Amino acid sequence: STYGLMQEATQYLADKHAIGMLHFSEVYPFPLTDSFDYLALLQGARHTVCIENNATGQFAGLLRAETGYACTDNILKYDGRPFALDSLIGQINDIIR
Repeated sequence: STYGLMQEATQYLADKHAIGMLHFSEVYPFPLTDSFDYLALLQGARHTVCIENNATGQFAGLLRAETGYACTDNILKYDGRPFALDSLIGQINDIIR
């Protein structure tokens, strides 16, 4: 549910920062790294931010449990409303500054 918003935020921030986005459409079982080594990309990043619409960071926890990789930061929204683009861009900017 955050794909389009994250894509917009990434495109906006790409003018000022070296930034990219990973999206997992299937989370279990986790994708193998044979054809695309997403773990190498994550490990090479200065900041990794997991953006989720829940209170507990379920995907970040699953990523850590399945791969051993822990994101450096999380942005969670769990009040029943969707993320707003301006707010998300501000939160990401706060992390990468």
